[in-house]
Order: sequence, then C-alpha cells, then structure tokens
Amino acid sequence: MNSSFPQGNEPTPQANVAPQIDTGRRVVALVIDIAASYLLGIVLSLVPFISQFLPAQAVMIIFLLVRDSLFEGRGVGKNLMGLRVIDAASGRSPTIMQSVQRNIIFFAPYVVLYMMGIVLRFVPLPWLNEKILDLVNLVGMAYVAIVIPIEGWRVWHSEDGQRIGDEMAGTKLVESNMDFSNAMPR
Repeated sequence: MNSSFPQGNEPTPQANVAPQIDTGRRVVALVIDIAASYLLGIVLSLVPFISQFLPAQAVMIIFLLVRDSLFEGRGVGKNLMGLRVIDAASGRSPTIMQSVQRNIIFFAPYVVLYMMGIVLRFVPLPWLNEKILDLVNLVGMAYVAIVIPIEGWRVWHSEDGQRIGDEMAGTKLVESNMDFSNAMPR
C-alpha cells in the first residue's frame, strides 16, 4: 500500500488551512467601517463637551483601531458582510489590544502625524514645526505606498488570507453570522 496518499479520515495538509475569505467582502466591510467611523466622528463632534477634547479625526481613528473587538469580533462592516475576527489560537473574540495590533498597520502614519501635531504645539518655532510635519507626511506617504499594497497582496495571495496585521495580533478572519447583540467586549 502506498503511504503517500491519505487513508481514511486522516487530515490532508490543506485541512488545517481555513478557506480564504472573498477579498471583495473584506473591502466592502472596510468601506462600511470607514463610513461608520466618519458618521460617529461627525455625531460626536456635535456634542460640545466631547468635541472640545476629542476631535472627530481622533474619534474616527480610535473607532477604526478597536472596531474588530466590537460585536464579538465582528465590528460593523464585518458584521454586515458575515465575517468575524477571532483569536487564531483560541477561536475566541479578539481583545481590544489585538484589534489595535491588527489595525495599527493601516493607521500608524496618521497616528504618528496626529501625535506629532500635538507635541509640536509646545515648540515655539513655526518654521521648524512645518518642516517636521512635512517630513512626517513624506515618510507617512512612503509607508502607505509600501505597506497597503503588501497587505493587499498578502490577503489576495496567501493561502489563509492572513495579512501582516493578523500575524502581529494572532488573529484570523472567518465566516460568521450577523449578530449585533453584544456591542462591547467582555
């Protein structure tokens, strides 16, 4: 008997690999999340007390960073598209920290630029502030021009559809039912 072929119920090497999620559904889920973050930022900017301390852009970035911990790993966009992020090791919903780790790869340049803008408010040299922000913008554009295509390529071409953010956070994307019943992580 040839032992190179699987016998009976023995798993094949592909049996441990989750099926790849349709890239179009992932993109639509991201667009929905961006729209939801924008709407949330606008709504919260209308509340005077909140808008003084937390600008709409910060609300949007915070939402986009933690979105995968909402609704037990579904967020808004993934929930509507029948997707869910899970911890790759345990199969449980991701933590807030895992969601931030998973998504920071997309928003790192904006977070750095935003933080630099805050720090540079305390530097009384406007010409230096402008040059520093120009440099941060340039580095951020180069980062985006390199990282976003790599992430897209990984989603499209890797066997499991995991992107670098998933590997950093120890998460993966799976099919799921829509469920808006539990908004906050436990």
